[in-house]
Amino acid sequence: MARYTLDRINKKIELWEAADDAVSLGQTYTISGRQLTRVDAEFIEKKLDKLYAEKDRVEAGTGRIVMRQGRVVR
Repeated sequence: MARYTLDRINKKIELWEAADDAVSLGQTYTISGRQLTRVDAEFIEKKLDKLYAEKDRVEAGTGRIVMRQGRVVR
């Protein structure tokens, strides 16, 4: 099962994209009490990569754990 719903992922992407925009202009941006600056650009990029990958999994319907029970016949 996906960690977040598609709506939640989109909101997080919007938040981190805003941080990326601010930092790229030399400004600071604060998320959950953490102040992000240009030094954090790589961290922001990695966070966005993970969120977009999660979004792709949710949209594709993959990433779910499927449990199957059965008997192996030999």
